[in-house]
Amino acid sequence: MKNATLLITLIVAAAIATQVLAAEACLQRNRLQSWRAIDARTMVMTDTEMKQYIVHMKGRCSNLPRPDAKLSYRSWTGGDCLHSGDIIAVTAAGLGTVTCSVANVAASVPPA
Repeated sequence: MKNATLLITLIVAAAIATQVLAAEACLQRNRLQSWRAIDARTMVMTDTEMKQYIVHMKGRCSNLPRPDAKLSYRSWTGGDCLHSGDIIAVTAAGLGTVTCSVANVAASVPPA
């Protein structure tokens, strides 16, 4: 009986831990301080507490790595967390605006 209870407890704990690890990091719009492009599919966003988040786009976002790129957020407002599926419009001089969709958001791990 003790072994069965222990086994059930371990299974439940593992399920909870998996859900917590799979959850996206919460970067709130009203805490965004800066961003920089890594490439046309990835950017690093920094919040007011200097926490960094890696944001991957669903496919190529051609204007993202341009030095004059400006972001506008279509579905991300106030205290909302940036989520998969949120739309970011990226405008660059002479190239117009492209609409990009967020694939995922992850907390950046500082270098060791």
